[in-house]
Parts: sequence; C-alpha cells; structure tokens
Amino acid sequence: MRNIPNVRFHCIFWISSFVILYRLFTVDYSNGFVDILYTAVFHIPLVIIVLINYRIIDLYFLTSRYLVYAIFLVFLTIIGIALHYAIFVYLVDYILPGFYFIPLGSVLEVAQYNFVYLIVSLLLKISFKWFQLKENQIQLEQENHRNQMAVLKAQLNPHFLFNSLNNIYAMTSTDVSKGRENIVKLSDALRYMLYKTDSHRVELNSELEYLNNYIELEKLRLESSDSIIIDLPNEENDRKIAPLILLPFIENCFKHCSRSNPEINIRIETSESQLKLHCKNNKRDSEDYQSGGIGLTNAKRRLDLIYESNYDLNLTDGNHYYICDLTINLNV
Repeated sequence: MRNIPNVRFHCIFWISSFVILYRLFTVDYSNGFVDILYTAVFHIPLVIIVLINYRIIDLYFLTSRYLVYAIFLVFLTIIGIALHYAIFVYLVDYILPGFYFIPLGSVLEVAQYNFVYLIVSLLLKISFKWFQLKENQIQLEQENHRNQMAVLKAQLNPHFLFNSLNNIYAMTSTDVSKGRENIVKLSDALRYMLYKTDSHRVELNSELEYLNNYIELEKLRLESSDSIIIDLPNEENDRKIAPLILLPFIENCFKHCSRSNPEINIRIETSESQLKLHCKNNKRDSEDYQSGGIGLTNAKRRLDLIYESNYDLNLTDGNHYYICDLTINLNV
C-alpha cells in the first residue's frame, strides 16, 4: 500500500510525457497512428534510464555522494543514447515490421532528451521525498502531541482521585448518607474522566457538570464553606472545549486556600465565542507556602498545545490572594 502514491506519480509523469512529446513530434505534420506508435517506441529508452536513475538517486544523491551520482548521470545519458539507436536501427524492424522508423536526429539531440529526462526525474524525486518527509514530520508531531496530552492527563487524574477518596472516607465515619451521596458524585466524575476525556473536544455542558461535581467534592476538605462563591453557567449550546483544561486552576483554589477560613470565588462566563474563568482564593498563613507547582505547569503546557495563541492567561500572586483570569477562544 505504501507504493501506491509512487505508482500514481509515475503514471501521471509518463502520461504527461507522452502527450507532450506527441504534440512536439506532430507540430509540422501528423501521420495519425504512426506518430502515436513512434512516440511510444521513443519512450522505451527514456523509461529504462529514468527507472534506473530513481534507484541511483536513492543510493547516491540522497546519501550526499554527489560526485558518484554525477558520474552515473553521464553513464545513464550514454546508455540512453545507445538504447535509442539500438531500438530504432536494429530492433524496430523485428518488433514492428512494416513500419519505417528512424532515430530522432543527431547524437547530441538524443543526449539532450536523455539528460533533460534524468534531471527532471531527479527534481521530481527530490520534491516527492521532501513532501514525504514533511508528511512524516507532521504525523510525528501529531503523535508526539497526543503522547504529551496523555502524559499530562495521567498526571492530573490520580491527584483528584486520591483527594476525593480521602475526603469521602473521612465523611463516612460521621455522616453515612452524605458519604453515599458524594460517592455518587465521585462515580459520575470518574465516569466522565474515563470515558469522555479521550476526545480532543468535549461538550461544554458536560465539562461544567463535571466541574460542579468536583467543586462539591473539594468543599469536603474545608472546615467552612460560608465564604465560597461558585457561579457556573447553565450551558445549553453545542459548544465544545478541551477536556479538563479548567480543572487545575480550580483545583489550585482549594489546594492553597486557608483551611480554617477559606475564601474562594470561582466564576465562569460564556459568550458567543469565548469562555472566561475567574478564580480567586485567599492564601494559607504558612511560611512555606508556594504557589504554582506541577498542576499549573501542566495546565499552561496543555493550553499551549491545544489552543496555542487562542487563549489569554493572567495569574496574580498577591500578598493575601491568588487570582487567575483565563480567557479561551471556543471557536478553535
């Protein structure tokens, strides 16, 4: 199957060559079928030296042994001249009795045809190889992109799972019904992560539903939720977004906020073409507090890979608050 484009390329090349030479040979006069037959016979030595040239190009030109290739080019030109005269002077009477075919002209003229075909075939071969390399490079980049995305998501998912399991485990010892309710939420969240997030894009309403479940589970970690403000839209359009792209920024709010007196404000707004995420949380009163980490590093990397220049991210690390403002173009 890999040779099909090569075969198609040769068919197009030789059909085009036949039409061009036929028109060239019949500029002054036309003998009908005889000219067609003459053009076909004329191509025999050209086809032979071009096919040999294709092999020589792979062996020497594409391996940067240009001097050796140049020597072979001269030899192929001579071989083409010899084949041309052998066919038209000796073989054509046996192959096509009744037809009177003569060589094209002088040796120099035949040599020019051979050399032109060898050079054209060299240029076309180089062009064909270049496009193949470009296509392979694009495929490798796409595969590398998919692998990077898989690694980033693999680092993200266990973090959420372990935190949620710890929170629910602690709850089951005090409120069994509430624990069961949150197990259902965790189940829905895991189902979404396992079966929905392999796609390049997911429905925005499904992503928002998942985030809502996630936020409810994260509230279990905090001593109080009185100062937690969540504003997520009810998305009814068929717009889509990269899966889990917003999660690290929301996760950071709960990870780095004050445990005893948490202040969190998460707001998502959608317009015709954009999604805006605003996250704000107060910081823990700890000397060893450090913002950022692997979560935000992965999040920025995913944004670069997926949305390239079609997003805007502003992170503000203040004395008491950490603020994130993210705008994503949903039309890409």
